[in-house]
Amino acid sequence: MKRSIALFTAAAACLLLPTLASADMLGPITTTTPIASSKTDWTGGLTFAKFNPMLGTLQSVTIKVSSAMDTILTITNDSPSSSSGSAKTELQVSVQDTGGNLNAPQIDLFSSSFTYNLASGQSVSSGHLLKNTTDEQTYTLQAILDEFTGSGSIVLPASTFTQTWLTNTGGNTFASQVTNASLTGEVTYTYSVPEPATMSLLGLGAVALLRKRRNRS
Repeated sequence: MKRSIALFTAAAACLLLPTLASADMLGPITTTTPIASSKTDWTGGLTFAKFNPMLGTLQSVTIKVSSAMDTILTITNDSPSSSSGSAKTELQVSVQDTGGNLNAPQIDLFSSSFTYNLASGQSVSSGHLLKNTTDEQTYTLQAILDEFTGSGSIVLPASTFTQTWLTNTGGNTFASQVTNASLTGEVTYTYSVPEPATMSLLGLGAVALLRKRRNRS
């Protein structure tokens, strides 16, 4: 009788085990609205399909953004004396949620430096300077998870900011730039999937208990 009680106790304890969960991933999901190379500074938006809560509980959102920059610098010396130095373009790309919870700017990109040596009244162009980069960040803040969960899609506003950096010696030199930039993005969802606690011990315990009772009858 004691063995039967012990087996039944072990089986009953199985019912008290916590529900287990396994991690799974969905994505990467590419935005349906990539922004083609356009003259800065522009504003736009990246649209992504939301996470379907029927799949489980969203644990984190990974946002990956990629941008390519094409810039042309023009340097002018309007002084009677000569001038020399270097210039570069800085591009910042920000992608944000409506709650303002994302880290921005995600991309802070500098072109290669263009060096120059100008006589009085001379101007020079750098030609096309190309640069590209990618940034990836993972968010677990509940406010962000809530925004990305549900039906339909989510739109993340995107914008750029460009400026010229000039290091100059002599003369009276100024710089200007014409810059085009593109942007695309991906999201990856990491979520937990609930699994029912195992019933194997309960089944074994019940079978053993029934056999014991039959043998005693």
